[in-house]
Amino acid sequence: MKRKLINLLGFILMGIGILTFLSPDFSAYKQQKDADKEIDAFEEEAKVPKDKDPLYQESLKYNQKIYQSGQGDLKDVWSYKAAPIRLKDQKESFGYIKIKKMDVKLPLYLGATLQNMRKGAAIMGETSLPLGTKNSNCVIAAHRGYRGIPYFRDIEQLKTGDQVIIRNPWERLDYRVTKIKVIDPYDMDKILIQKGKDMVTLITCHPYRGHGRYRYVVYCIRDHGQKIVEKKNSTIKDTHFKSSEWDIQREKIVHFVGCLFFGAVIIWMFAHVKKNKKGVGE
Repeated sequence: MKRKLINLLGFILMGIGILTFLSPDFSAYKQQKDADKEIDAFEEEAKVPKDKDPLYQESLKYNQKIYQSGQGDLKDVWSYKAAPIRLKDQKESFGYIKIKKMDVKLPLYLGATLQNMRKGAAIMGETSLPLGTKNSNCVIAAHRGYRGIPYFRDIEQLKTGDQVIIRNPWERLDYRVTKIKVIDPYDMDKILIQKGKDMVTLITCHPYRGHGRYRYVVYCIRDHGQKIVEKKNSTIKDTHFKSSEWDIQREKIVHFVGCLFFGAVIIWMFAHVKKNKKGVGE
């Protein structure tokens, strides 16, 4: 009887340990399911041609307004949390972003609020909406990992020429990475619209374990079939910023080893219980 209680206690403690260890995986799985659900709902919506859609006209006017004003209101945390426009009919997302190199597919929400960034990626207020027009720069922010959920954690995998896909309510837009920088959080001039260009800029915290001291920025330009010069990304080295790739890889290795350990312990415990039952039966 005493041995059974010990075995039961061992299983309970092991179960608690496994649940605690795997809780980030459960969080990541749930978030991705919710993101996929939002994207599926977006895909199933009846699409209105953009020349007949009031939302497109409103979005276009917004883009033109912030370009002509020089984005003077992009200056503090409140400005980039503000939604560029308001969506109707209880819609939440403006489309989604897909980055094959990072294995990322996230809904795009309007305004970089904490709530939106917990659900996916967010278009920063006072930056352009992704419409595929010149004189625009859609700045998309996402966490550098949050409670086990990756988001833009692996952004350092992106190199010059890599593809970034944006799906807005009317069409698919393809972009290519052209430049990468690490900037100060208050360097707003580094993410402004560049005249004559159709851009998407990805932004997240850096380093991975640095409490968001800096911002890792990936500039992308619309892919019209033009040649993108492939070059080795030396941004981190040139600006004396340490890469986070090893920290991320180490975390993945520790997680993998931990899974192997718990798996081995579970197998041993089941084998031990089976052996005891067999001994009692004999």
